[in-house]
Amino acid sequence: MKKIIVAVLALLAVLVLAPWGIGNLAESRVNAGLDKLTETAPYITIVERKWTRGWFRSEQEVTFELFGAMLKGVVPEAKVEKTADTGSVEAPSPPAALTHPLRFTVRNEILHGPVLWPASLGIARVNTRFVMSDEIRKAIVEVFGTDEPVRVSTRVGFFGGATTRFYGDGRTIKIKDEPGSLSYDAFKLDIGYSKNFDDVDIDGSWPRFEGGDAGKGEKFLVKGVSVTGHSKRVHGDLYDGKTTFAIDELQVTGADKDDISVKDLRYRVTTHTQDDFMEMSLQLGSGKVRNQALDQMQFNLDEFHYDFSLRRLHAPTIEKLMEDLKKVYNQPIVDASTVQATILAPFKQHGAELLKYDPEFVIDRIGIVTPEGEGNIKGVVRLKGVTVEDFAVGSMALIGKLDADIHVDVAQKLLEKVPSGATGAGAAIDMGYARRDGDKLVSHIEFRKGGLKINDKDQALPGLGAPPAGSGGMPPPGDVPARPQE
Repeated sequence: MKKIIVAVLALLAVLVLAPWGIGNLAESRVNAGLDKLTETAPYITIVERKWTRGWFRSEQEVTFELFGAMLKGVVPEAKVEKTADTGSVEAPSPPAALTHPLRFTVRNEILHGPVLWPASLGIARVNTRFVMSDEIRKAIVEVFGTDEPVRVSTRVGFFGGATTRFYGDGRTIKIKDEPGSLSYDAFKLDIGYSKNFDDVDIDGSWPRFEGGDAGKGEKFLVKGVSVTGHSKRVHGDLYDGKTTFAIDELQVTGADKDDISVKDLRYRVTTHTQDDFMEMSLQLGSGKVRNQALDQMQFNLDEFHYDFSLRRLHAPTIEKLMEDLKKVYNQPIVDASTVQATILAPFKQHGAELLKYDPEFVIDRIGIVTPEGEGNIKGVVRLKGVTVEDFAVGSMALIGKLDADIHVDVAQKLLEKVPSGATGAGAAIDMGYARRDGDKLVSHIEFRKGGLKINDKDQALPGLGAPPAGSGGMPPPGDVPARPQE
């Protein structure tokens, strides 16, 4: 019995005394997180922070400033005007928005661990609220029915990491004296990050939001919004990872009753670094797309894809570019000339360095999928051996260093679904732009050392002369014989 009593007393002592000691640790961790935020996002600075310590609960108030160092130096160009009667000169005072950087204050309620409500463990739970005037609070309540339509809560872990959640309840909004309404379901966005932000995870969802004006017949519906991602620091500010933004269904109806429906929208960004080179790919696509115009054509669009990649991006150079861009936020902008000198300078300097490594722009896929077949464009465009001097000379200096290899293939039955598609396909074949390959029309376009080839035949370029004699290539524009009408 005595052992049980001793164990219970020891547990109570831990639960009662631990929050005080953990509160000291929580203060250190929260402040370290704020310092890391300003280091990662230098356009945010902390003007003031106050900490009020308690046993189980502490409070912190932090005032942030956006673009402070940059905007404090802004002096708007005075507009000189002469009055009609006296001829005196008037110079308007600078707009306050340009001379006073934006500031906002948040109040953090810090609940000390190790036990955090409702059922988790950690150093602390930080509930964040924006400090606002009564006027702003009243306006928000009138629209959303609450002064906190988006809530923010952070769980600080034992080993330096944390997870911040942005979330809100579902609501129906009717703006006073305005037609239409907006309603949405509860939403949440979790951002988890390890100590020093070396690993970052994103997971968010918003099941539904919709709105419209019944009187005009206008409405929209968005279902199944989600965002997921994971990034891992490679070096400095460079991360490898994948982030996907998705919408399961999008419907829009206009006042003219024309509507559009898109399913399975996806936007994905992927970065990968290997052997000092970074590759970045962007993928935009969807499932079925329907609207009135497609219905009238009896054209069923099952998928569309818009996928690109940037390859051979020299990672150390990109890292230097990002470092210099962070320094820009600490330099005051006085006028338009300063903008060009401070903001564009890093791009000019490091952009020229990136060109030394022959970067590639890759068309992974521009295409559509239909029941009749697919149509796709794929290829790569390279700049080889380009220097800063080439840009100074002009675009003609770049032509000889442009290298492009493009492949196009379209199903014949797909072309037949397009108005005049069959006629256009026949003309393309007659002029050598395309050739048949089974049930598809294909074209291979090459541009190297200032010369253009289509399907292995040299072609003329306006302003650059005719194709080589005897090449069988396309004559200059204007000399192409008209295709007989079928």
